Amino acid sequence: MSKINYHSEFGKIQINFDPTKYKTAAGAAKAFHKALIEFAKDIGSSTVSCLLWTPKEAAERGYSENWMVSWEEGCYEWALGTSLECSSTKWHSEPYHSYDLQFYND
Repeated sequence: MSKINYHSEFGKIQINFDPTKYKTAAGAAKAFHKALIEFAKDIGSSTVSCLLWTPKEAAERGYSENWMVSWEEGCYEWALGTSLECSSTKWHSEPYHSYDLQFYND
């Protein structure tokens, strides 16, 4: 299984998620959300703030109308490094803040 790997200021981030397995932003966001919860559990962090928002929910909160995964209690700027490895030829992810990723179809 592929993993998202990068080094942050606070150590290695390793999330069990293979972006090449997903054809849509929706499928990728849902799977990434599950993988992020598992990563949070593995490092002993709270999973309460690991959130998945639909495009409608994101838009209602003032964000772009895209799938969004948020983890405010996560490792410092986790979304910035993760976004560099979290995309495919059919969809991409971008951080909105340093603690959330938006997933959108190309």
